Amino acid sequence: MEKCFVACGCDDQEGVTKGDLDRFTDKIENVLNDEKGRRLFRNFMFTTKMKDGRRALDFLEHIERLLGYSEDAESTSYRNYLRDFDRLIDEAERIEELDFATMERLAIARDSENKDEMEAVLKLLKVEAIKALRREYSAFRRHFISNN
Repeated sequence: MEKCFVACGCDDQEGVTKGDLDRFTDKIENVLNDEKGRRLFRNFMFTTKMKDGRRALDFLEHIERLLGYSEDAESTSYRNYLRDFDRLIDEAERIEELDFATMERLAIARDSENKDEMEAVLKLLKVEAIKALRREYSAFRRHFISNN
């Protein structure tokens, strides 16, 4: 088993291995689709004071929670889903990289209360949230490649 990469800043027993770092510095999806990678990325943004990046990552995680929602439109849970969707809209307003057209699509989908339309917009938003993390990922990548 590979040893923990000391500069990772992790505090779990497994640690982040050099193999993990190789994957994480290959492409952003590898970081975001791995629990340790996401935690390492968040810790990096925290220590480097990248507030916009942390906000975009929180936004991405909120989108993923909404995409994982599976209730029908008649249930109390669906009303909770709509309230959660409203909170996402509030968060979206604080993500500078989202353009007016994307925000408008989000509002139109919410007004429709059609879960299929809302999910389609959430999928688009997920791509936009990942794009919003490009600058932070580049800094993350440079940091860990130079320390590796």
